[in-house]
This record gives sequence, C-alpha cells and structure tokens, in this order.
Amino acid sequence: MANSHYVPMLTLRRFSDKLCLFNVRTGEYRENVQIAKSFSEDGFYSDEVEEKLNRRIESQFGNLFNNKLLHAEGKIELKRDELYLIKKFLLISVIRSMGNEEFMQVEKKYYDNLNEYGKRFAKDRGLEEKKIDPPFLEKEIAEETPFDYWMRTLEVILDTNGRPQEILGHPSKTYPAHRWAEVINNGYVAFWDSEFAHDEFVITDIGMTSENEKGWNGTTVHNVKKTNFYLSLMERAKSDQERIAIFQSMNLHHNFTENFMMFPISAKRMIVLIDPFYKFRIAHKDYYKMPELNELTLMPNEKLFYPNDNKYVLKQSFGQPFKYHPDDLYIYEIKKLTSKETRYCNELFLDRINTWVGFSDLNKAVGSIFAYFKANKYPYIPRVDYTELYKIINERYLANIDISEIGGLRR
Repeated sequence: MANSHYVPMLTLRRFSDKLCLFNVRTGEYRENVQIAKSFSEDGFYSDEVEEKLNRRIESQFGNLFNNKLLHAEGKIELKRDELYLIKKFLLISVIRSMGNEEFMQVEKKYYDNLNEYGKRFAKDRGLEEKKIDPPFLEKEIAEETPFDYWMRTLEVILDTNGRPQEILGHPSKTYPAHRWAEVINNGYVAFWDSEFAHDEFVITDIGMTSENEKGWNGTTVHNVKKTNFYLSLMERAKSDQERIAIFQSMNLHHNFTENFMMFPISAKRMIVLIDPFYKFRIAHKDYYKMPELNELTLMPNEKLFYPNDNKYVLKQSFGQPFKYHPDDLYIYEIKKLTSKETRYCNELFLDRINTWVGFSDLNKAVGSIFAYFKANKYPYIPRVDYTELYKIINERYLANIDISEIGGLRR
C-alpha cells in the first residue's frame, strides 16, 4: 500500500523543507526530517479513499490555498463556493486524523452515549428524561470493521459538498459525517497569523486543536457558560421575534462545544473556526449585557473574534431570509497574534496529540514548549509527556527547566 499522509503534504511544505519531530510516546527527537517521511504511514487510508482525497479535495483546495489563502496580506476575499470548499477541507481534516478504533467506538455510538448521559443527568436532578433520536438511521453493513466505517465516513464527505443537507441525502451517510458537518458549517471562519519573528505555529499528527470554555477555576475545561447565557436570555425575552433570534443563534451554537478550533496551514498562518456565540455576542452587545471575554476564554482579545464583512450581490430585506449569489464576497481581516497569544495557541496544540509534534525549527518553538512546561507545573498534571524534549532544551538553551516540578511525569 502507498505511503499516506494523515496531515496533508500541501500544509507540511509550508512549515519548512524539512521538519523537526518529537515522539511523545518514545521521547525520540529527530531533526531535518524530509516532508515525505513526516506524519505518514503505509496504508493509513484505503487506496480508493487516498485517490479521492487527492482528486476531490486536495487538488481543489490546493489551488485556493496557493492563490489566495497563503500569500494574502491584510485581508482575504472569498466567494461563497470557496468558503464552502474551505469548510469541507476543515471537515476532512477533523475526520482524517481520527484513529479508527476510537472512531468506531465513540462516534458510531454518539447518540447512545448522549442519551445515557441525559438519563443520568435527569435522574440526578429529579427531572423528566428526554430521549434524543439521531437525525437518521445509519445503513448497517455486515462485517464492517472500524477501518471500513472510518473510510465510509470519509467517502461520504468526499462524495458531497461537505454540508449537512447534502450528507443527509447520501445513501451511506454516517453519524460522524453529518454531526461534524454541522459543527464545521455552523462556525464562522477567521485567519490568525503567528508572531513569527520569534514564534511560529507547531503542527501535530491530529492536525488541529481547540480551546474549551474557561472554567470556574480559571482553566479551560467547561462548556456551559455560553449555553446558560442563551437560556437566561430566552427566559427574559419580551417577544416571539426576540425568542426566535436567540433560538436561531443558540441552535447554531448547540453542536459547537469549543470556543474555537484551529487548523494551521503554515508555520505562520492558520484557519480558525469560531463558535457562533461570539458573533451573536458582538452583534447584540448594545442590547444585552454580554459576558466579558476573560470570563470565557484565555484569549481575551476582542479583535480576534470579530466576524467577517460581507458584500452581497442581491439586495437584502430586513427580517427576510438572505438571498445568496455565487459572486457574494466574504471579506476577512487577517489577525496578527502577539507572542503570548501564539505561544498559548501552541500550548493547545501541544496538549492535544497522539504521537508526533513537528515544527520548522526548535528555536521557533522553544518559547511555546517552555510555556507548556510552566502551565503544567505541580500541582497540575500535563496530558502529554515532554520530559525528553525539556532535557534537550536545557542542554541547548541553558533554560533550567526543572522537570522535577512537572506533576505526574516520570522522574
């Protein structure tokens, strides 16, 4: 079988000609690794899916990637079909890096697990249990393996435009194809650049990461504040029109549990997908008393959450559905992160990884790696073990990272 990249080569090439790689399972550190041998595995996909990935998404996205997304300065203008293509690429990026055993066990049983959680929640609080039915019944295929189910999910997305409505019409549709399509298509797009004079983005074998809502103890673990805020607005709403507007935004937010999801497309730029709650927050800030950003996220920079501007070809009428045209423009201001913000984003990448993390140069990542160390000093227990990498940094940079201060790692 062919050598398959689970992180697209078109992205890896924009990090560096050769990469530095660290294996968090073995502690192995390698430098000057060729792109062709990075983030790849023989037979990772079926040959049919590998061919479809190249033909139905990577070649199309590659043109947009090279002509607009990568080299733009200041702003990026997209037509409607181009925006859909970006979201399909992000959807594929989420699904393609999932391990198929976990994928089968968790994603296929998502609605069963959701109902089990709802049952326990209702029982603990003395509430009436409400069963949530899946949006459709999956086609059952005899002797389908976890790998086959994973490949089927990818094929469904590749056969469609990646939007939930079209996925529903596919005869082999799967729950994760539809559910993740709703997540990706409900979020709004932004472009963030790293503070690349000193710090660049890292990349992991998962290819993306996200920030959960800031919890009550200051860490990012919960996702209830935004939903509870919507519910409080609904209770105080004074008209059906107001309740409909709140419900529409709440419905978009429903499946988007993160504050934002980040997908690096180079060491200097990433595509960010933001929870629609933040668009509602900005649009209605003069009407409602909104929660402060620092109550919700560890990235409390208002500009990063500003939504895009639009130029619609057809005249719009207040209170009426939008009338779309293929030549509508979606205009995005490219946001530049500070060094602190870049390092925090990298902390999120470093915290969500299966086996490999990569960067263009250790010098461009050492600040982020050191920030991850500081954020996980005792009594916090890091999810990922970078002990061997800390030793290398100590030797090269005299950083004096005291690994005995790291909670829960080997000494």
